Amino acid sequence: MKTVAYLGPEKTNTHLAAQKKFGRGSRYRHAPTVEEVFQFVERKKADYGVVAIENSLEGGITHTLDRFIEFDASPVKIYGEIDESIHHFLIMHPETSEEKIRLIFSHYSALNQCREWLVAKFPSASFRETNSTSDAIRKLFDKEASVFPVDERAAIGRCELAEEHRLKAVPIPIDQENRTRFLIISLHKNLRRGKRNKTSLMLALKDKPGALYDALRPFKKYRINLTKIESRPSKRKAWEYVFFIDFEGHEGERRVKQVLQMLRRSTSSLKVLGSYPIGRE
Repeated sequence: MKTVAYLGPEKTNTHLAAQKKFGRGSRYRHAPTVEEVFQFVERKKADYGVVAIENSLEGGITHTLDRFIEFDASPVKIYGEIDESIHHFLIMHPETSEEKIRLIFSHYSALNQCREWLVAKFPSASFRETNSTSDAIRKLFDKEASVFPVDERAAIGRCELAEEHRLKAVPIPIDQENRTRFLIISLHKNLRRGKRNKTSLMLALKDKPGALYDALRPFKKYRINLTKIESRPSKRKAWEYVFFIDFEGHEGERRVKQVLQMLRRSTSSLKVLGSYPIGRE
């Protein structure tokens, strides 16, 4: 039986994405932080881990990206991805009216995705970040979490969380399509290839003019489509950055091998995080 770690507790977006991918026949272990999901995998307490990496509205999930940077010697690899549609709900006590809400709890990613609606709907309310959307539900009834009474609090999460705790849930309208991409991490490579595959890299550039151009040129030469490029501070030196690049193709392909050879010559460091089937397939 496979063991899968995820950012929990139960009924978070990550938990439900993991269940959809691995099914009910797997054993699930929830972790309160992204860091602990990685640790479960690294210490072989879980075969796989599931963490969010990117949202279609918010962009990259910095906690996950920074974990790859800070522990660049970690043996963890990207085994696959899960692409899921996200639907947020405003969750509150059954007797709470929206007019009374003065404090809203949720994971920072959910708050950011709903921020435009929240500011327009609750201009006087305060927003409080939690470790997860499930944790936000617990804060609704935690007397030490706030001076505001229960009937002046709300949380953002999936409707399943409201159903589990018999709470009221109101759908939050978001005009744009809201999707989150989750990574499946593991200590071993995914040997299965899909019809379409993706490879993820983490690299640092040499300190010279045209360094980024030199790094991107091989992709054009071999007609490889980039699907994502994002930079994060290296955490080692001021104004030094690490780049995350996703592109279509598998590291086992000849043209991808040629690109990687060229990249190793034009970058100061390069790590292949994984090659895996594209998530919507």
